[in-house]
Amino acid sequence: MISASEAAKVVSAYTHHYPAESLILAPLWQTLGQHVLAGGCAHRGTCPVLRVSPVIVDERGMVLMLQGRTQAQLPEAAPFADCETYPEAAVTLARTLGVGGPWTLPGWEAPLLLDPGRADQEDGQRGKVVIRYLFRAHSDLCTFAAGAPQVWMPLSEIDRRVAARVSSFIGERVA
Repeated sequence: MISASEAAKVVSAYTHHYPAESLILAPLWQTLGQHVLAGGCAHRGTCPVLRVSPVIVDERGMVLMLQGRTQAQLPEAAPFADCETYPEAAVTLARTLGVGGPWTLPGWEAPLLLDPGRADQEDGQRGKVVIRYLFRAHSDLCTFAAGAPQVWMPLSEIDRRVAARVSSFIGERVA
């Protein structure tokens, strides 16, 4: 299980790299600091929910998405209990989705984006922060079950913030 101190390290490193985003991540940073000092959570279910998300880009510059009822979304989930770091949790989720052989390149180990938003309905009136990591994969090595929601989409058709960050890392142009 990923500790609060590990989460605090991720947030701290990220906000040092992207200082303009530190204000929006301040509630998460403060909560994690309190968890580290207290040795656990005493907030009674009001803490921001942390999710992990692999952003998988294939050799054609297409991004793996999950097709929902109305729109496609990047995959995200709570970190698996047996994972000790967020990158490990992201690659485990990617493999669970059928992505074969995902890899990172030097310099891509840090989060691509800490993406704050509202928690899912089942999590109540809380905030959510999705820790997104960038991975590459060959689409030929991916195996998806028949009828599975996984779809490849052009970079230009995904969330603009994520697309811009991916573009800055891999040099793909966003239309």
